[in-house]
Amino acid sequence: MSDATKDQVIPDARIDDQEEPDHTTPTILSIEDMWVEYKTPHGWLQAVRGATLDIKRGEAVALIGESGSGKSTLGFAILRMLARGARIAKGKAIFTNSRGESYDLVTLPDKNFREFRWSECSMTFQAAQNSLNPVMRVKDTFWETAKAHGKRNHKEIDERTLDLLRKVQLDPRRVFDAYPHELSGGMRQRVSIALSLLLEPDLVILDEPTTALDILTQRAIIDVVKNLREQLDFTLIFISHDLSLAAELADRVATMYGGEIVEYAAVRDTFYRPRHPYTVGLLNAVPPIVGEEFTPLTAIPGSTPNLLDMPSGCPFHPRCPYHTDICIREDPPLMDVGGNHLTACHHHDKVTRDPEIWERMTAEEAVG
Repeated sequence: MSDATKDQVIPDARIDDQEEPDHTTPTILSIEDMWVEYKTPHGWLQAVRGATLDIKRGEAVALIGESGSGKSTLGFAILRMLARGARIAKGKAIFTNSRGESYDLVTLPDKNFREFRWSECSMTFQAAQNSLNPVMRVKDTFWETAKAHGKRNHKEIDERTLDLLRKVQLDPRRVFDAYPHELSGGMRQRVSIALSLLLEPDLVILDEPTTALDILTQRAIIDVVKNLREQLDFTLIFISHDLSLAAELADRVATMYGGEIVEYAAVRDTFYRPRHPYTVGLLNAVPPIVGEEFTPLTAIPGSTPNLLDMPSGCPFHPRCPYHTDICIREDPPLMDVGGNHLTACHHHDKVTRDPEIWERMTAEEAVG
């Protein structure tokens, strides 16, 4: 493998700056064999298939994958905010709060869940303009959110709101009295992030927070999130298809494909020692930003699976250069291949970052 290939995607310095998580840290969220389905005219579509994931308190975990891989659906399922016609068909989501109390979010009674949502776990949505009421000033949106959770001290809420607006690098007095349409897209996104932190939740979910923003605004949002985590020490689930953002923000990375978590590892292992062919395919499709040699991009052949008609065995096998008969017959479980690095691949020991393997597969398909 060339040095340029080794250095693709993210320079070592960015990832080296991130500390390895302490394995003695308690788990804040444990997702166990979760299945989420959407009702369609052709039957139940399985958008999340047997997702299993443990997140430690204080960690930042990135969910990455192509559109339709189930990332956002899993986030919405955690907060029970699925669209009408969707359901959690199976599984558990065990949340443990700062007092050491644990409960299953799937079966928690509605009244208790309304108290839990936003005070213990909150979410920033992909389209900020759709999550802010267009006829309410920013201050009123914060006030209504606090009031819904029994907070009645107007002065304290206003002070908390102004402090959070300052922390997300906005002019607090200007934004405090503004309507959403008076703010830019980046400002609205930062207001949404501040709103998600209003009740001091232990866990925050960011769903594609930089989508449709220009590159400078994306940079600003990333810096805001990093600074907030340093100041407020919350656990973060970061949903994105942008690998560079995942490298910037995450301690661990979960790769999703066809509704399944196919790899879950420390951020450095994900980028430099991936053990699933799909993760490798994503990395090889991203332009390198360091290295003297020109490294051509390698696309993943084929297309994402039809979730109503999944292939047999491993869902990635039709696009995988390593697949053999066992991949067609059996869907591999998520297994630990050492160092708390989990992968769902029968041939994880053969997986490399070498793009030539993918190029040969693409050439063979073209000849065929």
